Amino acid sequence: MKKISISELKKTILAAEAERLKIRLPFRPEGAKLDRTRKAAETMTSRWMKNSGLDLDKLRPLHEQRDTELQRLADSHKKEALRLVGRRKNKLGIAARGKALSDLAGKTDFFPNPTFSLDTPFLIWSTPLLSLDSSIAPFDSWAKFRFLTSESQGTQKVSFYFYWANPFSDYAVINAATSLSATGYLRSHAPWGFWVNTSWVDACAWFGLWFGVSSDLNPADYSTDFLGSTGAYGSLYTGGDVESTTISTGTSLSRTMFAVPPGNVVVFEVALAVDYDNDDGNIEADFSSGDFQIACPVVVFSLLNSPPGAAA
Repeated sequence: MKKISISELKKTILAAEAERLKIRLPFRPEGAKLDRTRKAAETMTSRWMKNSGLDLDKLRPLHEQRDTELQRLADSHKKEALRLVGRRKNKLGIAARGKALSDLAGKTDFFPNPTFSLDTPFLIWSTPLLSLDSSIAPFDSWAKFRFLTSESQGTQKVSFYFYWANPFSDYAVINAATSLSATGYLRSHAPWGFWVNTSWVDACAWFGLWFGVSSDLNPADYSTDFLGSTGAYGSLYTGGDVESTTISTGTSLSRTMFAVPPGNVVVFEVALAVDYDNDDGNIEADFSSGDFQIACPVVVFSLLNSPPGAAA
């Protein structure tokens, strides 16, 4: 089988992700002059409210007390989710689900021909780079990570990479499917302030196919499945806000009619992507605590054509 360089692949991924971020880059005006005008406006607003009889010194501790209570409730929500996931751990059966997907591969219309199973990723990696706890094993590969940020907007992605080299002397046209399971927790926090503050985060499963270390990597060409989201809204009058949700699900993703050139390598990327947007807020995506984790047991694909024999 044709080998690929992991170091070269990482360079390709980084370049592709940089291009994807350029496309999605939001317009967020910043600068010292804008900061000064905002502070001046806040000072004027504060004086107006005080002259109108609104005592900010009394309002501030009330909002802070409310924020503390909301944080406590969110922490309790997370503890309960960890307890329930721990109780269900033996029922999740990551390896068993992967084997089931492999066994079913040749029994459905989606896989009309003999199938191939890739049960072990050659790489588990994150973009942007993030500290990971991970394990690579047949039908039982997983990763654990926790991500917190107050940055304005972005995507954090953790990916499982598999590959297959086309041994034939002609194009191989394939259907491919995979399974991703995720158990975790999302939290958004929007503090109170003179203006409206917001915070939003969601998690999606991604499945992409592309050719090895080349310029053909298209970072937008994924099939996706939404897993969960949460958003918070804070203002001067409503106070701050903390919202959270738990994720405990498995999803199947597929791609059809993908043509692999003769002798070329096709790379399968299975990922959990965390998208976020903060306006003076912050988010947390926890797929690390306790039994929280993401797992990808296998990629299955089938040849839809009958290419000539293996190339010399």
